[in-house]
Amino acid sequence: MFTKLSAKILTIPTTLITGFLGSGKTTAILQLLASKPKNETWAVLVNEFGEIGIDSSLLSNNTNEKKVFIREVPGGCMCCASGVPMQVALNQLISKSKPDRLIIEPTGLGHPKEVVEVLTKGNYLDIISLQSILCLVDARNLNDTRYTKHPSFKEQLKIADIIIAAKADKYSVQDNENLLNFINNNNLDEKTLYHIEHGNVEPEWLVQKHKIRTTAKATIGINPNNIMNTATHIESNVNEESELDPVLQQKLEQDSFVELTNHGEGFFSKGWIFSNTHIFNYQKIISFITSLNVTRAKGVILTEKGHYSFNKSGADFNHEKSTYTNDSRIELIDTNESMLNTIDYKQFLMLKHAVQ
Repeated sequence: MFTKLSAKILTIPTTLITGFLGSGKTTAILQLLASKPKNETWAVLVNEFGEIGIDSSLLSNNTNEKKVFIREVPGGCMCCASGVPMQVALNQLISKSKPDRLIIEPTGLGHPKEVVEVLTKGNYLDIISLQSILCLVDARNLNDTRYTKHPSFKEQLKIADIIIAAKADKYSVQDNENLLNFINNNNLDEKTLYHIEHGNVEPEWLVQKHKIRTTAKATIGINPNNIMNTATHIESNVNEESELDPVLQQKLEQDSFVELTNHGEGFFSKGWIFSNTHIFNYQKIISFITSLNVTRAKGVILTEKGHYSFNKSGADFNHEKSTYTNDSRIELIDTNESMLNTIDYKQFLMLKHAVQ
């Protein structure tokens, strides 16, 4: 499975960016890519809990930088079965891109400890240099036991070198107090803590030398500003359009939509890909998505006003123009499977733009 790589791509500086659902990982990676040195080639390995493949599409279509290669492992399977899906995707990504730097984003419901074990043992000892593990957290969720009692949430924080309080501009005084109390009560005091806004992770945080056990004194900084067939993976270079697995592509062409589901770690996902023959009414579909009471909703939609990406995490909702042009993709994630089952593709098709 593992093939010997050339000396040119040995010891690749690598960063793991973790964080629970909706913590802002993709936004942070986009900001980092925007600050990438022009002469460097970067590779990004993305793992999503859902099967639709949204994050890689957004990443690859919302940067003008040519020296960025993106590879996706969908379905939340990066960590399962000794990391085989991850290793297949990672080998292909490294062989193709020969990167100067590698960023890995596990799913928000994943177990990063297993990813670290794959990266720091065996085949990758002379290939990967794991320099830092960053964990994004939204302090506003620290009153929600779906987060604080979840094993993945705790593991992400425990294994991190740096804890990043994302979306800090939306915190109350109580949110900040809850964060510090949670850190103290869970023996995380020795972690470095930063507050950020709008995904503005500082590039220098990528190069701190990772240690499984850190002895650095905590500081607080304010930054101002399942195994599946590998054919189902989505791969994209920023110079190319994202491609679907041929079976899914055929179904999409025949039916004009595809529906995919997943479940694990106490959560369920349901998502759709709609062909570009469906043009949605901008106002209607935005209103419908904002009305959904789900833990997480994200996607990119084709409307009469063009493509828009959207992101809903709890009460937060934002959307913006997107350069993605292939299709429309929508993913919903929640702990309530019955509620998700009440939502189907027909409801979305009712929101299509009426041709005048």
